Amino acid sequence: MTDQRPDPDPVPAPDFGPGGYLPERAAKRARKIVLRAPLGVQWIVASLLAGVVVVVAGVLLLTRGGGAPDPPFVEIGPVDAVAGQVVHDGDLDVLLVGLGGRIRAFDAPADVTYCEASRRLESPDGEVWSLTGRGTGGTASFAEHPTLTSDGILYVDPTAATTPPTPTDDTVPAGCS
Repeated sequence: MTDQRPDPDPVPAPDFGPGGYLPERAAKRARKIVLRAPLGVQWIVASLLAGVVVVVAGVLLLTRGGGAPDPPFVEIGPVDAVAGQVVHDGDLDVLLVGLGGRIRAFDAPADVTYCEASRRLESPDGEVWSLTGRGTGGTASFAEHPTLTSDGILYVDPTAATTPPTPTDDTVPAGCS
């Protein structure tokens, strides 16, 4: 007859593997799972401090922005005076186009106007441009000046201008000339 007594030397628990988070039965099957110890107070303090930094940065951004831009930007007037139309500002010699979702300022001749029929910019000579200042039929495109709005006022930088876009070769007939 064999001896059926319990083994006096049980196998010691391994020094690796999951510890106190899992029940014993699950811990035996989950040896490759890496479990972290509870996070200390320093993590709570660090997350609160990071939140405070973000809130302070947001408040500073919202309270310090919105003022009139510094020179060389020049005040043109209320945005409402330009929105939805094309206006030539004689003081700066720029064409203000408040159509197509934004206000643009172009270096353009004073005789360029907006044609409702073609929804384009046109000159009395039959030259045609898109609302972005791109010339059609080989007509030279307009250079655009940077514009900003602040508190409902439009500002233009007359000293800077973008490189005009390449004109299209497609000839577009004038709708209003």
